[in-house]
Order: sequence, then C-alpha cells, then structure tokens
Amino acid sequence: MDSKQELWEKALHKMNKEGNFKAAVLSLEDGLPLVSSPAHYEDETAAAMVTLLNETVKRINHQLRLPRVDEISIVGDDRTRLICRYFTVDSHELLLTVLAPPDQSYRRLTNQAMKEIERIWLTQRTDR
Repeated sequence: MDSKQELWEKALHKMNKEGNFKAAVLSLEDGLPLVSSPAHYEDETAAAMVTLLNETVKRINHQLRLPRVDEISIVGDDRTRLICRYFTVDSHELLLTVLAPPDQSYRRLTNQAMKEIERIWLTQRTDR
C-alpha cells in the first residue's frame, strides 16, 4: 500500500499533467514541504516562498482587517502564474503552491487536488 506522501505525490502529478503545470508543492502553512511534484522540486526555494507569502498575508490581514485569505496569485511578466491555495484538513493549515503556464486555468484542478489530498489525509490517519 502506498504511503500518504506517495498518494499525495500521485495526486499532484495528475494535477500537473492535466493542467500542464510546471510544478506543485504541498506544504504546511509554515513552509515545511510535505510533498512536491516533480519529486523534490526545489523544496528549499518553495519553503522560502511560502514563508515570505505567509508573512505578507498576515500583514495584509492585520493592516486591512481582511478575513482569512484562501488564495494568492502572482503573475510574472511572461504571464506564468504562481498560485498559492490555503486550506485546512483535520485542523492542519496546508498550502498548495502551483506554477502554471500563461493563461492556464487552474481553479478546477487545484480544487480537485485539494479534495483528494484531504481524502488521503483522512483515510490514511494511521500513516502519520
């Protein structure tokens, strides 16, 4: 039987393939990477980006008194998009970060991946 991490990696790989995404990283909200696709995709860089984005989100929430942010999207001059989707599973704050090509839709695929990640998490609780 595949481990939770292997199942998550398969879910990210499927999402990347269907969306033609360059990479995806699932991490804890503090930036600690849990799994990436392709495997071990610049984990340190992804962790640093997540930490920076989280600090920015906290500042925005505090200064503008906004409710909890569920997504950040950054578009480069080449129209490549970095998408960060926040979600909670079993009281753990998670972040799905995706690098998408120009003009590629991503919401449906990331929603599906997030639901699959949650399903795996909840059905594989003993594999922590």
